[in-house]
Amino acid sequence: MFSLKESTVLYLKLALPLTLLFIIVYGGANWLNTFRDDYFHLYFQWELATPFIPEMILVYLSIQALFILPVVHCGRIDMTILAKRMATAIVLAGIIFMIFPAQSGYGRLDSVDSFQWAYTALYSLDKEHNLFPSLHITLSTLVVIAVLKKVNNLLRFIYLFWLGALYLSVLLVHQHHIFDIITGLILIYVCIWRIPHPARQTIS
Repeated sequence: MFSLKESTVLYLKLALPLTLLFIIVYGGANWLNTFRDDYFHLYFQWELATPFIPEMILVYLSIQALFILPVVHCGRIDMTILAKRMATAIVLAGIIFMIFPAQSGYGRLDSVDSFQWAYTALYSLDKEHNLFPSLHITLSTLVVIAVLKKVNNLLRFIYLFWLGALYLSVLLVHQHHIFDIITGLILIYVCIWRIPHPARQTIS
């Protein structure tokens, strides 16, 4: 059997270069786009009436915990396929960020009623120009897709509910617009098409 120790070792081997790739690609585009002024504004005016719920930042940040699920549920092949899909998503998104730098319609708040520390950290690390496709949507969904067939009905419900809450959180903390979610979903399809899963087999 594929032990938890082996799973953890493989996870770390895959997660560390993925994290480095994310920092370089997303962080690089994030920094470079702050020097530009040719931003795209791809949102509807009615979206700006979306309520801001500061407590949803906890759901938004829970994506970090979601990323641990493959250690528990995925075997070698599934974890490797997931890593390849996530790497593809990061690279493709980085290219799009540089070609289509965006400007959020919400702007950034100077002060927040709740969890000010979380928003201060978020705003300092993540500027508002890497909007579409939303990697928050793409990466979290790729993880859930990878684990769904490995879990029972109760966990499947919990993980899908969690994913739905993450979708809502990107809107309710004013980090993304609807177009960002849609393009994030399209990117998922592209990654799965580009990195297909081999014929499923029992992984030991």
